[in-house]
Amino acid sequence: MSKLNLAGFTKEYVMDIPEIDDQHESFFAMLDKINDVVPDMYKPLDDDEVDDLVDVIGELREYALMHFRTEESYMQEVDYAGIGKQQKEHNRFITDVIRMEAQLMNGTSVPPIKVRNFMHDWYRDHILKLDKPFSEYYRENSK
Repeated sequence: MSKLNLAGFTKEYVMDIPEIDDQHESFFAMLDKINDVVPDMYKPLDDDEVDDLVDVIGELREYALMHFRTEESYMQEVDYAGIGKQQKEHNRFITDVIRMEAQLMNGTSVPPIKVRNFMHDWYRDHILKLDKPFSEYYRENSK
């Protein structure tokens, strides 16, 4: 059984906005559900495993949508100039996730490792490159 061991949520991701930090941490924890439903991240999936993986991806997508709304409301609160770029990136993530879901549901072989790595890496990069600068702005400009 091959289990993927990624760092998950680490201190470098902390934004000092408790609600957002909690949501980021929860998302990384939810990624572990992929490990729970896929016995081997590198082998083709049977039909039941595909169904289970699609369910987990759907949960992650819905959680991300809720999280993005939360983040964007914090940005609106302080008239953050970078909100447009954030929304564009949020929309791109959701579009890519929906595409992966559709590929899996249509019988296209998408290795679970690709799904897991994409979500992990996207969140990591997004937090470090876009969310962290916002968090600094928020702390300086929130009332």
